[in-house]
Amino acid sequence: MTEEVKKRFAFILVLAILIAGGSFYFYGQKNSSEQTMANVSAELDGAAKAKKERDEIVVYISGAVNKPGILRVSAGSRVVDVVNSAGGFAPGADADKVNLAKAVKDGMHVNVPMAAVPAMKNTGASSHTSTRSNQTNTNTNVRNSVNSNDIVNINFASKDELDKLPGIGPSLAERIIEYRQENGNFGELTELKKVPGIGEAKYNQIKDKITL
Repeated sequence: MTEEVKKRFAFILVLAILIAGGSFYFYGQKNSSEQTMANVSAELDGAAKAKKERDEIVVYISGAVNKPGILRVSAGSRVVDVVNSAGGFAPGADADKVNLAKAVKDGMHVNVPMAAVPAMKNTGASSHTSTRSNQTNTNTNVRNSVNSNDIVNINFASKDELDKLPGIGPSLAERIIEYRQENGNFGELTELKKVPGIGEAKYNQIKDKITL
């Protein structure tokens, strides 16, 4: 092999080595760039998800709505937004007892009560009683009727109805309604003492005039 041929062979060999090295280098750079882009994309997705979770709150709505249950709503929403997300009021809902403008908070319970159905008067029974009862029984029935009308249902009573209870003014009536909206209907009469401002003494004052 002549000296000239050796030089050409060496040149070609060096050139091949340079080309192969360059290929490996650019391939490695490409993979590194793709991995970096994937990492950045994952971080952006995680940040977007975290931001969405921060901007949302979880609220439970029950009662007279079309789709009661646990809902996710935007932070800063009002009760009206929660009701709309639950499909709106169901037939028979007492919308006047729900503060639609109230701001909701995470974990809040919104209860929409049904409108109270007036009790039917049993005129037949009254007529029968009047024909066979003496004056004493008639007076007793009248007293019982009056007492029955004085009973207030704390789960459905309006602010004005609650205000008529002994020692319950407009302020306490409003607190009872707010407690009912945030925690749902009262499960027992004694739960009324959880309302701020209603202690044992005030509860004893009204316990015979309230019902569920």
